[in-house]
Amino acid sequence: MQFLINELSFIGQAANDYETDELMKNIFEIIKEIEHIQNGDPIQTHSSFYSQKLSANLTLQEWFSARIKSQKTNQQTIAKILIRLLRNGPFVDLQDLLNDCKCNYQKQDVSSSSLAGAAKLQGILISLQNNPDFIQENIEVEFQEGTSSLENTSIKNLTEIKHAKKICPRYKLHSKHDPSGYWKNATPMNLTNEEAQKVLNCSVGNSNENSEKRYGFHKQTDQFYVFHSDNTFDEQGYPTYHGFPIPENQVPPKILIKIKR
Repeated sequence: MQFLINELSFIGQAANDYETDELMKNIFEIIKEIEHIQNGDPIQTHSSFYSQKLSANLTLQEWFSARIKSQKTNQQTIAKILIRLLRNGPFVDLQDLLNDCKCNYQKQDVSSSSLAGAAKLQGILISLQNNPDFIQENIEVEFQEGTSSLENTSIKNLTEIKHAKKICPRYKLHSKHDPSGYWKNATPMNLTNEEAQKVLNCSVGNSNENSEKRYGFHKQTDQFYVFHSDNTFDEQGYPTYHGFPIPENQVPPKILIKIKR
C-alpha cells in the first residue's frame, strides 16, 4: 500500500514551538499506526518537503535540525525516526511517475505534487493537521493520465490517528469458520489468529465489489485467503474482518496481480 506525505498541507499553521511539536508528533503517530500495512513500501515525499513551513518562521529542515539536538528524549526520538524514514524519499516529483499526468485540486494545478502521486498510485495521503484545505478524510481531485479524459478521483487523506485506524484491519475469528466447530458448508480457517492477521495486513482490497472484501496469500501454506468485513469496529476503533482459505481461481484477476506472493 502506497503512502505519501502531502507537502501542500504544510502552510506554517503552527502558532508556536509547542504546536509545531504537536503537529509533528501527530504525523509520527500516524506513520507508526500504518507501518504494519505498508508491506515494505517506503513512504513517498516531495523534493520540496524539507523547505515547507511548520510555522511562519520555522521550516521542516529547521525543525529537524533543532529537535535532533533536543534535550527532551521524546522530541529527539520522534525527529530521528521521521528523518530516517523520510530523508531519502523516494520523491514523487523526481521520478518518471507523473510525466504524463495532469491533476487539479480546488481549480489549482497540482500535477507535480504528492496529490497527483496519490491519484496515480491509488495511494493514501498523510496531511498535517489544521490546514483548512485538507481536513476531510477523502479529498477530490481532477486527474488525467496520458490521453485519457480528466476525471474526478477520490483520495483517502489521513490527518488523525482515528483515520489511520480505519484503514488498519483487525482479524477476528468468526464462529462459522472456527476449526473446532465450524458451521455446516462453511470453510474452516486453517491459520492461527496471529498468522491470519499477518495475511490480512498484506491483503489487497477490491474497490469494484459492493461488499468489502480483502484478499491475501500465505506463503507457508501456499494458500489464498479472502477476508470479509464485519461492518463493525473493535473497542480501539479498528475495523474487524473474518476470513477463510479459497482457491486461486476465486481471487479476482485484477487483485491477483497485486498480491505479493
